[in-house]
Amino acid sequence: MIDGTSSLIVNAAMFAMMFGMGLTLTPADFRRVAKAPRATLVGTALQLIVMPLVALGISQAFGMAPLLAVGLVVIGACPGGLFSNMYIHFARGDTALSITLTATATLVTLFTLPLWVRFALGATPGGESGVEMPILDTAVQLGTLTVLPVFLGMIARSYYPALAGWERRLSLVSAVVIVWGVLRQGASRPEPPIEEFIASLPPVACFAVSAIALGIAIPSALGLRARESVTIAVELIVKNTLLGIVLVGQSLEFEAIIPILAFATMQTPGGLILLFGWRFLTKRGYLSDDPPEERAQSA
Repeated sequence: MIDGTSSLIVNAAMFAMMFGMGLTLTPADFRRVAKAPRATLVGTALQLIVMPLVALGISQAFGMAPLLAVGLVVIGACPGGLFSNMYIHFARGDTALSITLTATATLVTLFTLPLWVRFALGATPGGESGVEMPILDTAVQLGTLTVLPVFLGMIARSYYPALAGWERRLSLVSAVVIVWGVLRQGASRPEPPIEEFIASLPPVACFAVSAIALGIAIPSALGLRARESVTIAVELIVKNTLLGIVLVGQSLEFEAIIPILAFATMQTPGGLILLFGWRFLTKRGYLSDDPPEERAQSA
């Protein structure tokens, strides 16, 4: 676990980062759930139900150690991150859907993430006997680090709209502080976890590929537009890994953070490759943003 001083600093940085997310949100972002329920429901279900199950299946297929398996499930259960919104915006995807999915999943994660960790511990041989996840305490902690600062950020923006311009700098500084806290904890270990990191790479890579594939295939099969499908896929591959790092660092041993760190090296390249590929295929007419039924009629 992260030591007391580092824990306090990391928690403060996480609070600041989620406050920054609140500065980017307005009540209209949440009202979009009612206006476009299908895409929101599909994306949220994939983020909070399907991908954690995929992560658990991959961890068992690779025979991962209990704490490493829990770390992979935490990746699957984490909501999309702020960078997913930025990537979608610059790539001209469905920015409104991306923001809605990030905000909605972040709020729901308060309840689902501790449950998934407990479930992963019970489903992994040797996991339940070695570590415990206090669900209620963890939910309260997540609420303090996510829902409360997001709510305060939204209130602050409503009174002082110019504060939204500070979100990028606030998020960047917060991310640096969180990474510093984790690296400081890793450096204090007598033996660097290099073997565990290398062992985590294949299952983490398999999860990343699965996130992209399922993020495109399932929404498309359910009749969503290409723009919506690629937006959902980006939300599945570009995660709020810092939230997972903070949660695991407070409640479990350092080993559980290792798959999250491994995934953090893959999520940005994966998200950018996905978006560049989508833009390339769309510009050349290989993809259409019409829903499948309209494409069938035009054909």
